[in-house]
Amino acid sequence: MAGIQIGQLADAISKELTLYSEAITEGIKQVVDDVSEDLLQNTRADAPEESGKYKRAISIKTVYESPTERRKRWFVKAPRHTLPHLLEKPHKTRNGGTSRAFPHIKENEEKAVKDFESKVEGVIKSGGR
Repeated sequence: MAGIQIGQLADAISKELTLYSEAITEGIKQVVDDVSEDLLQNTRADAPEESGKYKRAISIKTVYESPTERRKRWFVKAPRHTLPHLLEKPHKTRNGGTSRAFPHIKENEEKAVKDFESKVEGVIKSGGR
C-alpha cells in the first residue's frame, strides 16, 4: 500500500478488505468440506454393523452454495432413513422389552461442531490461509 494518494485510500482499503473476505470465505468453505467428510467417516465407523446397508446409506450432500456460503446436510438415504432415531435412542419393543441404544450420531455431531469452531477460528486467525 506504499505510494497511495489520499484520494485512492478508500479504494485501496476496500480492495484489501475484499481480498481478505474472499480468502476467509474460501477457507471456511474448505473447513465445511473437511468437517462434513470427517463427520461422515466417523458416523459410518461408529454405526452398528448388521448388514452394512445402514452404513452405506449414511451420506452428506450440499444443500446450498453461493459465493459466500456453503451448507451441507448429513442424512440417511431411503429405505434406511427411519433407522437413525431408533438406533440412537432406546425404545419399546413388541414384546414389552426395551431395545438397546447404539449412540453414534450425537457424539460425532458434538465432535464435528467443536472441530468446525476451532478450524474456523484458525482460518480467521491465519487470514484465510
